[in-house]
Amino acid sequence: MGSGVRRASGPRAPGCAWRAWAISWPSVSRRRSSMRYLGPHACEEALARGELHTVWIAPAAFGRMAKLVAEARAAGVVIHREPMEGLDRRSQGQRHQGVLGEGGAFAYAEIETVLASVKAKGDAALVLALDGVTDPHNLGAILRSAAAAAVDGVILPERRSAAVNETVVRASAGTAGRVPVCRVVNLGRALDDLKDAGAWIYGLAAGEGSRDYLRESFDRATVLVMGAEGEGLHLKIRERCDGLLHIPMPGGIESLNVSAAAAVTLFRVIARRGSASPEVSP
Repeated sequence: MGSGVRRASGPRAPGCAWRAWAISWPSVSRRRSSMRYLGPHACEEALARGELHTVWIAPAAFGRMAKLVAEARAAGVVIHREPMEGLDRRSQGQRHQGVLGEGGAFAYAEIETVLASVKAKGDAALVLALDGVTDPHNLGAILRSAAAAAVDGVILPERRSAAVNETVVRASAGTAGRVPVCRVVNLGRALDDLKDAGAWIYGLAAGEGSRDYLRESFDRATVLVMGAEGEGLHLKIRERCDGLLHIPMPGGIESLNVSAAAAVTLFRVIARRGSASPEVSP
């Protein structure tokens, strides 16, 4: 068609609306894979990152997708007009809101990007490092909190960690690409590099020598290191921390889910930095 929009068809199945997410295709490398992006928000995020190369849109959705269509066409993305039943088939029954995209998968940042941010932002820098967080739902929830908190980077080890896949993107409500996410071979070495860049490393861990996080000022470049629920921080990672913090739990609960702990701690940092007169002195 002259408009650059292609038509396709397929067997009919009922469609329905829901939050956008992405579905992973088989990995083509250790760091990248091909993915399908379900829903307008996931497609918009992928387009903004330059990772969308094809999009299928239901005829009934074209009107409300005018902005996406215009931006996709300007970026050279191939646009197909696809009946709802075709989208249902392509999405394998997952909810898509009448829009489905195809493109490159989540692109990891390099650790140098995060180090540069820490050096540039100085005392205002905030980085999250995860040690042994293997549950993709937890990782997705953490990435959503990290995006909301506008952290300067999230660092994952290549081993003993979930990778950013379709489940993670879904759990993050499509926000996984909002902050730089790095995968490093050696998390301990990455923490050393962050120290050299001027950051202070806090490990979240209870026990002897751990300080109540409510009493910390977070008035310098900060790296928060979160371990897996139950197992906690590995010894070599714990030893690299400049200090240990814990979240007080007056209700007697032993621990929080790691995604909840990450959210609580990130926004405590933001609250302390934004308050001229902290309620609790360090």
